[in-house]
Amino acid sequence: MLKKLLFCVLCALPVSLPASAEISGQINALDAVLKQGRAQNQFKFGFSPEWGRDFRTNYPDAARWIVKAAEQGQPLAQCELGYLYLKGIGVVQSDIEAAKWIRKAALQGIPKAQFYLGSLYQLGRGVPQSDLEAFIWYSKAAESGDARAQGALGLKYSSGNGVGRNDIEAMKWLQKSAEQGDERGQCILGFRYAKGNGVPQSYEEAAKWFRMAAEQGDAMAQCILGYMYYEGKGVSQSYAEALKWYGRAGQQGEAIAQFNIAMMYEKGKGVQRDCSEAVKWLFKAALQGDAHAQTNLGYMYYEGKGVSENHVEAVKWFRKAALQGDPIAQFDLGSMYERGKGVPKDENMAANWYRKSADQGDEHARRALKRLRIYIFYTSE
Repeated sequence: MLKKLLFCVLCALPVSLPASAEISGQINALDAVLKQGRAQNQFKFGFSPEWGRDFRTNYPDAARWIVKAAEQGQPLAQCELGYLYLKGIGVVQSDIEAAKWIRKAALQGIPKAQFYLGSLYQLGRGVPQSDLEAFIWYSKAAESGDARAQGALGLKYSSGNGVGRNDIEAMKWLQKSAEQGDERGQCILGFRYAKGNGVPQSYEEAAKWFRMAAEQGDAMAQCILGYMYYEGKGVSQSYAEALKWYGRAGQQGEAIAQFNIAMMYEKGKGVQRDCSEAVKWLFKAALQGDAHAQTNLGYMYYEGKGVSENHVEAVKWFRKAALQGDPIAQFDLGSMYERGKGVPKDENMAANWYRKSADQGDEHARRALKRLRIYIFYTSE
């Protein structure tokens, strides 16, 4: 018999922009001032909050003015230009150029640039990868109050990469980051309280920090908060609230949330049972490569639940999950080969997939493999 999986657990622009003609007129009017070469004016024009960040996309000349300001030593322009090179906005993407300009701004004490430079060292983009250099630049930015850098520094102390592991320092910087409203810092703090890592274990405190991050739109926090409501951990149990937060995360493309929404519809938890809706959400997660969703989607095709029965499609999704090492999918794929469902009957292929599943501890696969070996032994004589 095929098996199903259960639930899985597991970051201000103006309201409107000026009309194109209006901006074009402003550009012409400002040109004379900008050509005087004042770096501050050139940067403000290229990065004007009045027009918003989309202005750079609509008017590539904005990048030109940022370049002029950066070349004259304006540190905010240098930081912004580095970001443009990093993302390939208005300029040809180049990690090396990004690192060059971001470093110039960082050396002038711009906290955001120091955080960016730390991140580049952390990832090895445009500079040699170095945990120590990442730690140094994160520290500079964190001391200046950059919330993201404080969270990154907290993680450094927590992991011991680039610095000696220190849970007290980790909590200190994570707390600073979270209290400033950085959703990643809030999320990490939530994990630490949930696990009792460096702090007294408390699901209530974990839920508090996850909620703060979730309300800012962090998809992972929304997914975890949904799970906490589903299980009643740190909050009053509520399937309706679970579905609400899973839904917000799922709409942002969080595959685990999409899978869990599917399971709620399939089981009728907090919502009327609807297998078609379950299949819809399974598809979303499965197409992102989520092995659990792929396995369950295969099961839905096998049973004809919420979708027309189709053993070929079932095999297709079982295989995708099995190739990712999912033991349940490996067992199910072996079962399809053993019975010739959706594929030609092949006991050797069945044994191969049962073995892969059994090697991961699946008892059903072990029993099936033992049974199949006896069958093959007797039928081969």
